[in-house]
Amino acid sequence: MLAHRVRYVVGVVNYITYVAVNYYLWQALYESDPMRVKAGWTLAQMQTKVVVDWTVRSAYFSNSDNILAARINKGEITSDLLRPTSLFVQFYGSALGEAVFRAFFMALPVFVFALFVFDVLPPVSFSNLMLFAYSVLLAFHIFFAINFMTGLLAAYTEKLQGFLWAKFMLMQFLSGLLLPLDFFPAWLRVWFEWMPFKGIAYTPMNVYLGRIEGDVLWRELALQSVWTVVLLLLCDVMWNRVRRRLSLMGG
Repeated sequence: MLAHRVRYVVGVVNYITYVAVNYYLWQALYESDPMRVKAGWTLAQMQTKVVVDWTVRSAYFSNSDNILAARINKGEITSDLLRPTSLFVQFYGSALGEAVFRAFFMALPVFVFALFVFDVLPPVSFSNLMLFAYSVLLAFHIFFAINFMTGLLAAYTEKLQGFLWAKFMLMQFLSGLLLPLDFFPAWLRVWFEWMPFKGIAYTPMNVYLGRIEGDVLWRELALQSVWTVVLLLLCDVMWNRVRRRLSLMGG
């Protein structure tokens, strides 16, 4: 990733821009309301959410869905099948390595910059910080699993780019990255509560800010853990089906 240095620098600048734009946007929205509280979120909590959420996203984000879809469409997937490890392990290792790189060379610079420029609340306690780290680890796995399964859909359709863009935008909303789920109507939140997407951003942020405690906290972490295991198992099931399909197609 460091081989393309301009792209790396632009990536860091992009995430700083995301943080700054959202930070001041929410500040303007809250300052127009004398109550300074929206859907149970204070201005300080919302600004901290913007900084921490986008910083964490800069660490776990990857384009594994685009890369996998392109390799399937171009037929390059055949060389991957000849390797001694499964395709899932190959992409998982690549995504994990990229996440480690991003954590040190993208997320850390963005967060350090944000600490000097913006107001960021610290975790409510050391235990919450540890649970937040665990939740972020699960968020990475959920994000990767969804991306991997999305990329495999290329085996069933010739063009997947439009769907990938739609998924990209939906994930930002369903995960609570752009807008906390508390802002959605109650009937819609009922559905979101049991879906895996909130484990990508909404759950880790609530743990960090201490917005969930006691039994609710452990229930949310348990749900996030279960979805992580289920999605990773689904990756294996879906890959076995796609592999048979590629064999039938002469791949």
